[in-house]
Amino acid sequence: MKSVDLQGVRVISCDVFDTLLQRNAIAEPGRVKRIAQRAAEMLREERGVVIEVEALARARARAQRLAYRALDMADPNGEVGFDALMQGMALGLGLGVDEARVLARAEIAVEQTQLSPNAALLGWLAWRSADGLRIIAVSDTWHSAATIRGLLDRVAPGNPVAKVYTSADLGATKRSSAIFPKVLEAEGEPAQAFFHIGDDALADEAMAQRAGLRSHRIVPPRRTIFARRLDAARARVMRAMPEQ
Repeated sequence: MKSVDLQGVRVISCDVFDTLLQRNAIAEPGRVKRIAQRAAEMLREERGVVIEVEALARARARAQRLAYRALDMADPNGEVGFDALMQGMALGLGLGVDEARVLARAEIAVEQTQLSPNAALLGWLAWRSADGLRIIAVSDTWHSAATIRGLLDRVAPGNPVAKVYTSADLGATKRSSAIFPKVLEAEGEPAQAFFHIGDDALADEAMAQRAGLRSHRIVPPRRTIFARRLDAARARVMRAMPEQ
């Protein structure tokens, strides 16, 4: 990052997951299973509701699939909201609003345990913030800015991020490039004053450049990518094995 050209830049925008905060090597199936395990514990302890872990994992996956299918038909440039996702999951399980809140807290609790701060990038951003540049976060996520802010402050306390923008709040995504004009307007700065950093070749690089921003891609370590693929393959094998 030391060699990047920041001439004329007044705002540095950063992706959150696998950029500011690094996920561990657990792939999506393993993450969903852990969420289901935590949700089962919390539902039993707090609500007296007993649901098998596998049933919770299936409900979580089904709610996500249906939510994005509906979004694709209604607004392909939009984003699924986390609260709606949790309510859909609860409804599919025959649960109510209070249980949906428990499911939401379980997911956030597991999410936090699987994240670590990108110390090198955060240190560089702190240095740039001290030079007077404004640091913001822009994330394609179903979470609200308040939730992402909470994760940032718990996982990376003292981070230099001044403002968080999410696709769920703005109803527009990086992968469609539609979120960037909204962020520019909110910040009151032209695209030329922005430098965007992220890990996704489409959302953080190509789409940011389409919106007129300069961008820099951070590629996750190969060992992390390999470990996630291995974890995902292991999960597929386990699902395919007959129950004893």
